[in-house]
Amino acid sequence: MAEPNSHPAADHRVISTRAALVLFAVASVALAAWTWSLGSHEFQRSLDQFPWFELMHGVTALGDGGFALVILLWLALRGSNRAEWTVFVFGFAAAALIPQIGKNFVWPDAMRPYAAVQGVRLSQLLDPALYKSFPSGHSSVGAFFALYLSYRKPSWRWLYLVLGIAVGLSRLALHFHWTEDVIAGWAVGLCAAWLAERTLGPKLDTHGTT
Repeated sequence: MAEPNSHPAADHRVISTRAALVLFAVASVALAAWTWSLGSHEFQRSLDQFPWFELMHGVTALGDGGFALVILLWLALRGSNRAEWTVFVFGFAAAALIPQIGKNFVWPDAMRPYAAVQGVRLSQLLDPALYKSFPSGHSSVGAFFALYLSYRKPSWRWLYLVLGIAVGLSRLALHFHWTEDVIAGWAVGLCAAWLAERTLGPKLDTHGTT
């Protein structure tokens, strides 16, 4: 007799969660080591040597609130159940709002790299807020989207997770955030997705249906 948690849907959730933890942890350690080896300011300057600046404008949009509308449309077209909608709404709200609380009430004086580091390239998307850098809201929302979509469409989990990491990297490349801002944002987004799925997600029966 199969154990209650040994059905395919539960396995997909566990695999997606573990895959996210591994990929984001590796990315975080690599970024932290790179930043530490150069120093925060020199690390920011070194990013301008890569030919990815304009590309990053498109990538960073994947962490915008506007991309949530694309996901909502996708959920509607696939006939998602109420639990899937609930997970998205509450998880997205947490991933978007927690960084704003941190920026505005906990670390309001954290200056953005483009304002603190001389000689870095400036983006056409320049944020007028010179401060309120920590944590990165785009990185948080991007990580939430990545893990949430991995739960819904596990066959594409690696693509979603890589794109979630890419959103954080785009915030560095555009000099909107420091390494610690991005890593903290990733942690918030992954926690929001996991907790929302665990507490509000579709219930699984012993046959693996939702």
